[in-house]
Amino acid sequence: MRFGVLGPLEVRTEDGRPVPVPDRKVRALLADLLAHAGRAVSADRLIDDLWGDALPADPPATLRARVSQLRRTLEDAEPGARALVETSPPGYRLAVRTDALDFAVLAGRAADEPDPAARAARFAEALALWRGPAFADFADAPFAAPEIARLDELRLAALEGRAEA
Repeated sequence: MRFGVLGPLEVRTEDGRPVPVPDRKVRALLADLLAHAGRAVSADRLIDDLWGDALPADPPATLRARVSQLRRTLEDAEPGARALVETSPPGYRLAVRTDALDFAVLAGRAADEPDPAARAARFAEALALWRGPAFADFADAPFAAPEIARLDELRLAALEGRAEA
């Protein structure tokens, strides 16, 4: 599966078919896990990020239900994909490659390119991965703010690198 955060949240199968994640809380859960770039996120943190002060009656059970929905959505789209959402004490983790990681790799290679024309082309290739503001549909979510800031800095550096080349 491929996950996009350089713009609105996007999920696609390996062959490029879009994977709809219709439930807003399940989309927020997915975005939260993606914002933590493969690191485990505690259940308490996820509950706080998803519901804040408007907690459901049984927050841990509700979170488990949302995780189950996310796993089912991924599995329905691509057999075996439910395993991407790992239970990792004290919570969950999603160890996947995103367009943000691809961007960082491409921008890093571009910065190391000695030839100015090739450097500009590589920066352009990296910048082409952006479909809009990072985590566009979760721009106001506190859990996304640090990753949005980090990605915006990387994007600005890539734009400057391309201009200098």
